[in-house]
Amino acid sequence: MNQGSITDICVDEEIRFKYMFLAFGACVKGYRSMRKCVSIDGTWLKGKYNGVLLVASAQDGNYHQYPLAWGVVDVESTSSWSWFLTKLLEVVPDETGLVIISDRHQGIINVVSSVYRNAHHGHCTWHLSQNLKTRCKKKGATEIFLQIAKIYKQNKFDVAYSDFRKRYPEAAQFLDERDTLDRWTRAYCPNTRYNIMTTNGVESINARLLEERKLSITSLLDSLQRLTSSWFVRYRNASIAANTNLTPTIEGILRSRFTDAQGMKFFKLGRLEFDVWSGRHSAIVDLESKRCTCRVFDMDRFTCAHAIAASWLANIDLYQLCSEYYSMMTWFMAYSETVYPVLEESEWPRNIIFSVVLPPCVEKRVGRKKQNRIPWIGEFSRR
Repeated sequence: MNQGSITDICVDEEIRFKYMFLAFGACVKGYRSMRKCVSIDGTWLKGKYNGVLLVASAQDGNYHQYPLAWGVVDVESTSSWSWFLTKLLEVVPDETGLVIISDRHQGIINVVSSVYRNAHHGHCTWHLSQNLKTRCKKKGATEIFLQIAKIYKQNKFDVAYSDFRKRYPEAAQFLDERDTLDRWTRAYCPNTRYNIMTTNGVESINARLLEERKLSITSLLDSLQRLTSSWFVRYRNASIAANTNLTPTIEGILRSRFTDAQGMKFFKLGRLEFDVWSGRHSAIVDLESKRCTCRVFDMDRFTCAHAIAASWLANIDLYQLCSEYYSMMTWFMAYSETVYPVLEESEWPRNIIFSVVLPPCVEKRVGRKKQNRIPWIGEFSRR
């Protein structure tokens, strides 16, 4: 496809369906600049042969979605997700500290732990909240559930969840039966989910492809290349134009935390350890290990308000305490490569030119066809 891309087609002669996997070389290299939290999801295609488009996405240091790989399969199932995740290993290596975020589709649940043995599988809190609505009709249950899922400290979560259990016993029973705490809470997740509690980011990519999903497969692939290329150009230019130490989004969060830190009191405990007070609440900050008992510093990987206050007393530049994932150089490197279009057919390798790929067997749907033709990709480029 383009230099460094990973492409593969799996042909099952019995069902005559072709699994297709695509990862642009620029995205494969750019994953090195991503935080190790990957979301996966699937969405239906609406072209002549139907099928499902699978997507794996990370998030850059400015909280933008970063598509890593695409797959086209017949349906979401244990076998199709197993194949896709096995191919994804070539882009996203299995490693300790990695988090895979998905909805609770049974096909995904069945295979993530077997393919990614060292990673942790977390579930989308938004999907879980929507399931919660069917079990608990009381007002405010889903909103409070989404709030407590984001809590950083385990003891604070325990108190909030205990109150939730008393107020919404049906909802708590549903959650206890459906999932374990390490799957949907930030506080009990053994790895770092950062700010990624849902798969809404990867779903936003699917929503962006609403019209493109009606195209033929080859036109869809061209559209994916154009879309990814345009994102790379946009954010590459943004990283060059920005004049901040960290990405603009993180700079904005730090300014807010800087304001909170101004009203805090702090006392030195050790060489780089500090007791920081805010009203009746205190936190112990260790600048050497980049940790705080509030756990915001630990999980966000950039300074919390307590750490900012402690950095004043220690006379340490707070930017040195933030992860490299949020630096402007890392943001630029994520988009430094170019996503090239497909070469002309005359330049394709001979084994591809002469290969025969049959269409899948498709059951004709009952009723009137909703669309009489497959749109040409040029129609979308003129919009």
